[in-house]
Amino acid sequence: KRQLSSSGSNQAMHLPGPLSQLGVQAPGPVLARRALLPLPLLLLTGLPLRTPAADTFEFNGKAGMTELEVRAQMTKKLEAAALSGKGIDVDKRGQFNEKALFSEDFYFKFGLRPTPEDLKNKPVEDLPFAPIQRRYTGYKKYEERIKAGLDLYGVTLRAKVQEGAWADIGPLLEKGVKGKGNSKTGEGGTGVLPGELRSACRAMGLFGNTVLQSENDSGTTSVNLLARHLVNEFYFAMDDVADAAAAGDKNAAKAAWTKGQGYANAYLDIVNRAINAKVGDKFGQIEGSI
Repeated sequence: KRQLSSSGSNQAMHLPGPLSQLGVQAPGPVLARRALLPLPLLLLTGLPLRTPAADTFEFNGKAGMTELEVRAQMTKKLEAAALSGKGIDVDKRGQFNEKALFSEDFYFKFGLRPTPEDLKNKPVEDLPFAPIQRRYTGYKKYEERIKAGLDLYGVTLRAKVQEGAWADIGPLLEKGVKGKGNSKTGEGGTGVLPGELRSACRAMGLFGNTVLQSENDSGTTSVNLLARHLVNEFYFAMDDVADAAAAGDKNAAKAAWTKGQGYANAYLDIVNRAINAKVGDKFGQIEGSI
């Protein structure tokens, strides 16, 4: 259950730490039912608030608060996040976060969208344990795709945006299309594979599974959920670059590229902490401005 403290009356949002990692790994049946509801409706149900991350939503109010009082405080927190542009986003993410590359992320669990600036102000605490062999195996599996994607974003895509080479940007940001019809007869086509940049995003998310939790974890750790959120925002920024390119809007394309750079680098800040000499070389950040 949620930890309540009597150490003052101010509310505080904390990013993932050891307590929240433990909490996320053991969700109860109430959470499982709540997870089936659209995010905007979670606070409107009569279900008890048992979000499994004690230090993600910490209410420093009077001990012995009722569930209604806790719900009211949580509602205020999410409303404040929405006003600051960090809360519920049904238009971009969908009711169930189904529009995201990784639907189960920090936003899906907690209804909050931390920014790279938030992570600088409140860095992630200790990472959960992941065996060296697990990290090494994941690194060897995804390193090439991740590095290729980061290079394409930081060099090639950046140059195309600067040049206003709009016709070249669409293919670079190809999301892919699933094949339809009978491939033997050619009816319906055979689909389109995602480009290297989009493929790199998927590799980034899958890599997090190998370095931000162990095979013994019964659920996704909160730090891994956060990493997925950052990857999702990086992916959405690519959508924004593609839309701006289609409209020939250079300022919007530059802003979207810069936004994506921030989220990618925030992700790298986290996973690089799990990479030591026995795992491999740390990933280089996306440098430069546009």
